[in-house]
Amino acid sequence: MRETWERRRHALQLDQATLKRLLQPLLAGSLITSAELLRAGRNNTLYKITAEDWEEALVLRLFQDDPAACKKEVEIFNLLHPRVPLAEILWADQEAHTYAYPYTISRWVEGILVEDILAGKAQADLAEVGYGIGATLATIGSFTFAHPGFFHDGLHLDNYEDEGVEEESAAKGYLAYISSCLFPGKAERWLGAELTARLWSFVTENAHLLQVTAGSRSLVHADFGGSNLLARKERGHFCIAAVLDWEFAFVGSSLFDLGNLFRYEWLLPGEFEAACLQGYVHHGGILPPDWKKIAKLFDLINICTFLQTPEPRGSLVEDMITLIRWTLEHWETYQEH
Repeated sequence: MRETWERRRHALQLDQATLKRLLQPLLAGSLITSAELLRAGRNNTLYKITAEDWEEALVLRLFQDDPAACKKEVEIFNLLHPRVPLAEILWADQEAHTYAYPYTISRWVEGILVEDILAGKAQADLAEVGYGIGATLATIGSFTFAHPGFFHDGLHLDNYEDEGVEEESAAKGYLAYISSCLFPGKAERWLGAELTARLWSFVTENAHLLQVTAGSRSLVHADFGGSNLLARKERGHFCIAAVLDWEFAFVGSSLFDLGNLFRYEWLLPGEFEAACLQGYVHHGGILPPDWKKIAKLFDLINICTFLQTPEPRGSLVEDMITLIRWTLEHWETYQEH
């Protein structure tokens, strides 16, 4: 679906002299032989770089959307890379000393985007890929922090006041955020009054389900979908080669990531979803009662956030409206999950 969304920020067009300056700390004078602007990402600029004396390609990533995310990305790499497949960061200018934006230089990871596999653009064993994704998500969720919250200055968390996780605290926070997205006249301008009223009634009726996740302290990727997952075949079997782009990561419930992963559920082969869940549970992931309803409620946070856009951005707004209608119309089918 994302291939029909327009970028939120225009990609930076870098000339040869600028590329040479940014890559100098790593290449040390080696000649750049190619620089390909990548289609991946909607907020930042990425180039695939090849250079003399370097057998492997590199990825230059400039953090346009949130410059502070560069430091977060580096610290998450340092924390996770022994146990989670990631693109190895070789150099980072976290303070934008060299250019207008912070940037990283990483090794290029050979693999197939999972979104391309699911769209039928590439062939792979769906069960193996799904199992690997579930196992990887469970491993990510096994990294825990002192309390839920959002990162700043790398992996420092916002201050947290322990209110004893009062009975309605999770629902109140959730509804406050959804309300801030919908009203006054925000996402409502795209949804229309009738659908907005249906959605608001729906979330107020079901937000209590989130209480089971109150106080969850797992690392959450927050954009855990096929566009940020690479798979490849090794020794005859498909595995996850890398989890990309951690700029939105926070601390909370891994069900947030499952909601993202299964967002377009009607397009997902049944064997893929089943294998994801099997890998997740086999590697320590927890699926509470009503987990799928909870995951869908969490994904409405993403959907309502996307609807803050002032422009349609290609098919983005249309896709978000379709997702809202799907969730409302199929809610009771999640009863047995």
